[in-house]
Amino acid sequence: MVNVEIDSKIKDQISIMALPSNTANKAEAFKNEVEGKIQKLIEEFSDGKISKEQFHAIYERYTQQLAIANQAMLSGNNKGVADAQTGPGTIAMRNALMGKALGMVIYHHKSGTILETLGDFDVAVTKISSTLNDFTMLLDSGKLLEAKTQKIEEQQWILFTPGTFTTIVTLFRNEPSKMQSQELKRLHHDFENANQNIISKEVVDKDKLGYPFVVIIRQRFKK
Repeated sequence: MVNVEIDSKIKDQISIMALPSNTANKAEAFKNEVEGKIQKLIEEFSDGKISKEQFHAIYERYTQQLAIANQAMLSGNNKGVADAQTGPGTIAMRNALMGKALGMVIYHHKSGTILETLGDFDVAVTKISSTLNDFTMLLDSGKLLEAKTQKIEEQQWILFTPGTFTTIVTLFRNEPSKMQSQELKRLHHDFENANQNIISKEVVDKDKLGYPFVVIIRQRFKK
């Protein structure tokens, strides 16, 4: 008797050819669909549209679905594919993990005081004071500051957005995406330009300040 060892790839091809055509086609179609979703997910993360937290959770789900599709192609059992297609949707997962701004404080570096609180900012001062002090020292030395994101509790994140005179500290439910961070940076830039004559002084007349952030807190992020 002659033993012939068949290459593993050839074995897979033989297994697939042996499947009923509708089973193989359905599994392959599902696999192609998931692979397309993975590429779209990668692009969204690269463009800053979703957070790292969203990316990890959804990518894991798609990887599990790919494994189900591959198993179905080998075994001829479509049940796993049907279950994966009718399970919890990734849209619901994406929405559940989307960053939502709950409130913010505007910190003035020259006076070392909080100028205003917008929305619901239920964060102990001790959790933000160290970073704000560091930012003040760096500003005094003329160094360029970058935004900083920090997880403080489960599903609670704070985003520090520094400027020339002030820093915005925004409380988020879930991790903010790069796009949300960039939007707050834009609004902060507009805030400082609109109020430069007021916030450049050590004593600030708060009643004269205009807040571009109000629309964000009241409308977009609180939906």
